[in-house]
Parts: sequence; C-alpha cells; structure tokens
Amino acid sequence: MKPFGMIPFFIPHVGCPYVCTFCNQSRITGQSGISHLTPDYIKDTIADYVGSKRNDKYWEVAFYGGSFTAIHTELQHQLLAPASEMLKSGIIDGIRCSTRPDAVGDEAISLLLSYGVKTVELGVQSMNDGILVDAKRGHTAQEVVDAVARLKQRGMTVGVQLLPGLKGETWETILETAIAVVKLEPDFVRIYPVLVIENTELADQYRSGEYKPLSTEQAITYCAFLKEWFEQHNIEVIRTGLQSSEELDSGNSLVAGPYEPAMGELVINEQYKQRIERCFDEHFSESFSESSFGDQYTYNFSTLSNHYSYKVECRTHVNNIDRLMQNRIVISYPRNLTSKVRGLKNRNILYFQEKYPQFSIDWCEDSTRNTVRCCIDGLQYVL
Repeated sequence: MKPFGMIPFFIPHVGCPYVCTFCNQSRITGQSGISHLTPDYIKDTIADYVGSKRNDKYWEVAFYGGSFTAIHTELQHQLLAPASEMLKSGIIDGIRCSTRPDAVGDEAISLLLSYGVKTVELGVQSMNDGILVDAKRGHTAQEVVDAVARLKQRGMTVGVQLLPGLKGETWETILETAIAVVKLEPDFVRIYPVLVIENTELADQYRSGEYKPLSTEQAITYCAFLKEWFEQHNIEVIRTGLQSSEELDSGNSLVAGPYEPAMGELVINEQYKQRIERCFDEHFSESFSESSFGDQYTYNFSTLSNHYSYKVECRTHVNNIDRLMQNRIVISYPRNLTSKVRGLKNRNILYFQEKYPQFSIDWCEDSTRNTVRCCIDGLQYVL
C-alpha cells in the first residue's frame, strides 16, 4: 500500500454551534478564519502538495478543525467543489472531513457523498454523558451511536476522535468509553490527551483549581490502555497526541497539560513496558496449569490482567523445573523494534532496573525473529 499523503484545510470553529470548555482551534492551529479558502486557493494548494509525486502516495484532502457538516450548505459546496474536481481528474485519491456526531443527518451525508467524500471523523471525545455535559459538547453518547450507524449504513469510513483527561475523567470513565467505542466498530481512532489552551473555559477552571490536567505519565498510561484495547479489537489507532505546531511549541497558547511531541512513541513504549511486566506477573505468580507430556511439560497461560487478554504457549523439560526461580530474564526483539521496546532514552530499561533490581535482565536485538519475546528461566512469552 502507498503511504498516506494528507492535504489539510483547517476551518477552525466554523459551523460549531457550541463553545466547548477545552476548545480554541485558532490557538491550536495558529490559524483563524477561512476567507482565504477560495476555490483557486484549494486547487493550488492541492497541486503544490502533490507536485511531481502523484504516484508516490495516496493523496487525500482533509477538512479539519471545525464541524464541517454544520456549516452553511452553500459554504460546504464552495469548499467541496474544487476538491471534488481534483478527485474526478485523478489528481487526488480521496476527501475526508471532521464533524460533530449530532450534525450527520441523512441530508448531510448525501451532500458529502455527492462530492466524493468517503471518510468522516467524529469528534466524540468521551462516551460518558456526564463528561460530555461538563465539557459543553452539546451532544450525548447515544447521538454518537446513531451517527456512526447512519454513516456506516451509507458505506462511509468512520473515524472516532477521543479526548482522555476531560473534567471528571477516571479509570472508570476511560473503561466506559473504551467498551462503548469498540461496540461502535469504527474503522479507526485518534486519541488526543486533553491540553489546557489559553482563552478557553478549561483554562479558567485550571487557574481556579476546579480542573486538574493529566500529568504526562497519566496521559501516556491512559493512551496506552486505549490503544492496546482498540488494537486487540482490530480497530486501528492512527494517532496519539496532537501534532507538534509552532503555536504549541512556543508555549504562548499552552497553559497546562501533557503536551509531548513524542507522545505517539512514548505510548508505544508504554505498551511494551506493560506487556513485559505482565509476563513477570504471570511467571512469578505461578498462576499456570501444567500437564505432563512424557519428559516434557506444557504451560498454557490465558489471563485477563489489567484489562488486557493474551495467550502464550511454551514448553520446558522436566529437568529445567528447578531453574524456574533463578530470575534470569532476556528481552529479545528485532532491530526495527529496538527503540519501541527499550523506550525513548531507554526509559523502559531504566524502569525495570529501578523496579526489579533483584532480576538480571538482558535486552538483546535478535535479527532472526520478527516478534518481541520475554524469556524467563527458559520459558518464552511472545508479546
């Protein structure tokens, strides 16, 4: 498959009937207004992006930042027409937009389809109604369910955007959202931990002590859980954390919160850290069954631990049973996963050294395998 090439057009706040407590799109994107988005500008921008690389990527125009289907129909036509023209002429491969769950009625979907739009991303944020009310979203969790069903019935590709860390968020509400989103069966998910942006109600709540943002480590943990959960249910997570921008990097707009340009990498690091630690828990809890096969034993591990499930099978000779508690551990991985397993700046290695000083842990590249393995006293766990 070709790599994805996105051609973004931001429409901050246009069409939004509400002002959410966390939202200041102009601050996040560094852009205000859409008067520059003329048909000629859109076509010229597309041509500049594609250039001589037409066949190198799957090129897709994306209308982001606002509630696209909630803006005036006339403006939707103005924005979609030049993109649709480029689609029909074969210069791009697709068009997508982002919008609100309560703004995708049958007529709105028909308009999108008439211009060749095939992908719609919904700003869901949470599936807990209390959190949605506090954030002044103006829609309910049930409206999300209805919107996804309508879009999928019309053959649209559906994405869901989540904002872990809103006011009132707990592990219970994270689980509620995770379970509910899986039931929706979206095609993909984006996860953006909440940031406190200047000139928002959330910034006022933060300064008054009414709202406490997630720490970076909390955000990484929430995101790692959500990503692992969705991936286990065959739902792709295409992004975790906001994309780095000059406005956010300058610090002028960011009041507080877990802004980390490398959030995506840190979340993957956390996934591997938790997988390795679950191997430790399973092995040293001795919560396994054993059945004799002549001079061998087979160990079957099947568990639901910390909301994750996995199954591993491995064998060892009877003569090796007395070696099970020698605490020698080898983590092996292919070269292309080295940074993901060891962690950014070796954060995972340092974590295990500090938490498990009694263990001898070797971290080894193994170019003969394409999977990550945790070997404890001869027993192998595939992560």
